[in-house]
Amino acid sequence: MQHLDLKLLRSFAAVARESSVTRAAERLHLTQPTVSGQIKELEQILGFVLFHRTSRSVTLSEQGARLLPKVEALLEGAEEVRRDAEEMQHATVTQFRLGAAMYTMDFTDRIDLLDAFAAARPEIRHSIDNRLQSDQIRDLLTDRLDAALLLGIATDTPASEFTRDVPFGHIVNEVQYPDALERVVLCRRKIGLLVPEESELAAMDVIPGAALAGRRVAMLSGEHGDAFINPMVSFMLSHGAIPLAPSEGNALAIERYALRSGNCCIGIGWFPTPAGLVLRPVEGMNFFMDFSVVLGTAPNKAARRFFEFAERWQAGREAAGESVERLPIASFG
Repeated sequence: MQHLDLKLLRSFAAVARESSVTRAAERLHLTQPTVSGQIKELEQILGFVLFHRTSRSVTLSEQGARLLPKVEALLEGAEEVRRDAEEMQHATVTQFRLGAAMYTMDFTDRIDLLDAFAAARPEIRHSIDNRLQSDQIRDLLTDRLDAALLLGIATDTPASEFTRDVPFGHIVNEVQYPDALERVVLCRRKIGLLVPEESELAAMDVIPGAALAGRRVAMLSGEHGDAFINPMVSFMLSHGAIPLAPSEGNALAIERYALRSGNCCIGIGWFPTPAGLVLRPVEGMNFFMDFSVVLGTAPNKAARRFFEFAERWQAGREAAGESVERLPIASFG
């Protein structure tokens, strides 16, 4: 037997409820001949009559009476599917999930962009995902996160490197993501060297590469991503510096380590410089970290509207003379 068309079943249920083809047609906003034709078509498909018809009445046949509860349940299920689908469709236009790690919550670019978007598009709401970026990047690539505000760099590392399974508790690629993902760079800051304020290096506007020889420098850990970390390690080694790997290797932890030990450390320029250290650029050390809006591989319509707004917003800032590349919070020199 061929598949049953829901419109035929709706006509059957309506005629059964109304005991009248005329009233059923009015209920369905159809013509009487259309409803009669649909009942005949359904009876031909089923191979038995559904109604006994006289000039004065329309009553269910035995088979029609047995079938009616199942048809009504089926139609109710179809209606529930329709309602749920409409709700989901509406949600894709008015809501999206935005990744933004907890450590970015005070970034001016994040605050200003989200405030501007809320003012311009109040009908679109977003929920913030504050997890580590490594989790967010994985979800951007596997259709589980619409967009994210990411601090880091885009690299040509294969997407499979970001979605592979890692041991529980391990962090990989915290500040790097595939350059295939669409992005808008909101701000770029140059990475420098944090040095003790009593060091002779603190008196230099720009630290010469030769001055690194023999210096012990606390490095960010490998969990940030090889494409980000390895070039900096190579740079330090090429100038005779001694890279150190503290037990905790995030940006704030290596600052604390530098203060305790009296050594230098990498300064990413995105957090206020702690008292006792000064941030200085190093000659030839041309590494950066971007803060960007990054779109997932399957963003919903609301996320796409946010991304397009971010593009226009950033273009407006640049047209007004605000460069993407900026000095760190504690400016050099």
